[in-house]
Amino acid sequence: MDKWDDLKFVLAVATYGSLSAAARGLSVNHSTVSRRLAGLEARIGTRLFERLPDGLSPTPAGTEAVESARRIEAELHALDTRITAQDAELDGPLRVTAAQLIFQAGLADIMARFKERHPRIELSMNAANEILSLTRREADVAIRVTDRPDEGLFGRLATGQSRGFYGSKAFLREHAEALLKSDGPEVIPCVSFKWWGKEPPKAIRARFPNAYTSVVCDDMIALHAAVRAGMGIGRMPCFLGDPDPDLERVPGFELSRYFDIWVLTHPDLKNVERIRQFMRFAADEFKANSGLYLGR
Repeated sequence: MDKWDDLKFVLAVATYGSLSAAARGLSVNHSTVSRRLAGLEARIGTRLFERLPDGLSPTPAGTEAVESARRIEAELHALDTRITAQDAELDGPLRVTAAQLIFQAGLADIMARFKERHPRIELSMNAANEILSLTRREADVAIRVTDRPDEGLFGRLATGQSRGFYGSKAFLREHAEALLKSDGPEVIPCVSFKWWGKEPPKAIRARFPNAYTSVVCDDMIALHAAVRAGMGIGRMPCFLGDPDPDLERVPGFELSRYFDIWVLTHPDLKNVERIRQFMRFAADEFKANSGLYLGR
């Protein structure tokens, strides 16, 4: 096994369970993964994976190769982190990851202002709803909406948040009489979020027992669009609902606490000058605009 790069393909196949999925993970085509794996097995004279109807499963030799690949990958990431940590210049790459909604709701503007101050820093935006690994150097800084940031990361609390119930202005006019009541038999449509379940939120059901879910969304941007389209009442962060001229808060509902916004990085990178400067700048910018996020 004289090509270190071969282990990357072995690890990907073991991680994803199939050639097609491994190819997507590595951003190569299916035939490349198949050819590299077959070539490696031919050179070492040992089969590393059993081809099963539902995917590929490591043989004993394959399991040993995968364990070695994981150790080598971890050491390479650690080496990359140690080398980057020695960089004291305000130039070079800076990769920032956040959910798409956070980029839209202020982070892109923050990065634009930071770029004006530090034009030699090469900014990258990675809009990902899944959590990218800072340990694996998939990003340098993460802006995360959470109440429990990873204890293995270093960071700053940027701002707290609040959320409320919103409806389109047309929807609220149509249901004005019903929504002014504190309790009643009115049938009120609601826009629900996948992670809350299919039923309307408890606060709505407590006030309107006959409320029903008109649509379920798996993304906050989709929920926002559905509420704007008049499909019902929806609960969303204040930073999303308050600035929208087509939306208004539903009368009779109090704001509730929402997840905090954190600026995070790997502990070994906290003193890299461009990372340190960006984290401080971003946290201060979020804090300065905390009224938007808290619904004040």
